Amino acid sequence: MSLFRTKTICRNILFIAIVSSVVAGCGGKKKTQENLAQQQVEQLYSKGKKAMNAGNYQFAIQYYQALESNYPYGEYTEQAKLDMIFAFDKSGQKEKAIEASDNFVKLYPTHANVDYAYYMKGVASFEKKKSAVDKFMRGGKAAIRDPQPYRDSDEAFKELIKRYPESIYAEDAKLRIVFIRNTLAERELAVAQFYYDSETYVAAVNRCKNIIYSYETSPAVEGALVLMEKAYLEMGLSELAQSTHGVLIENFPDYKDSKFKVKKKGLFSRLNPF
Repeated sequence: MSLFRTKTICRNILFIAIVSSVVAGCGGKKKTQENLAQQQVEQLYSKGKKAMNAGNYQFAIQYYQALESNYPYGEYTEQAKLDMIFAFDKSGQKEKAIEASDNFVKLYPTHANVDYAYYMKGVASFEKKKSAVDKFMRGGKAAIRDPQPYRDSDEAFKELIKRYPESIYAEDAKLRIVFIRNTLAERELAVAQFYYDSETYVAAVNRCKNIIYSYETSPAVEGALVLMEKAYLEMGLSELAQSTHGVLIENFPDYKDSKFKVKKKGLFSRLNPF
């Protein structure tokens, strides 16, 4: 073998060794960066979870938002988004909790825990702060507050049950729906009572009918029948009053003397109707 060829082979070997070293160095550096990033993700999530478990929801939100901003993808980020819904709700930020729930559903419609987002939307909607309507109404009872948050909550829970009937949150959602519908029926009865006390009997009857047909399993149905019978009597419609009384006794046989059970000029006579 010639000396020239030997030198050429040596140079090639040296070049390959250098290239291999550089590639290995780049790969090692990349792997190190990935490891550091993973460590930071885990640390941010861990700190957020620790803060939330301690009831420091605002600190938890800050950690989760930092994780979300710096690492928008990944398992920890997805879980942080779910945890933030709960943190927003528990810290009284109901609108943000609802928004976070909606965003999660849009981003991860097939996520294994998307049912939780639907559930928390229902919870947060139900607990939204009183609106201007609530402040306008007097009396302070939950039965007369703005019904929209209840309706939004009802829709969220129904959507959960429809999409995920086997969800671990489905049974609780069903119980909450019953409570919501009973509360909405009580509210309708409160407004019907106002109309009756104001001698607006047709409006009172219409509200009572709405309770009977829309909330037929609610305890408020009994009060609606009582009030409707009284309204018919005030309007001189004795036959309608009598037939209403018959329906009342048939469905609530323990009820006695329905003609004068409902109080007049009580708390709800001070309400402003809407």
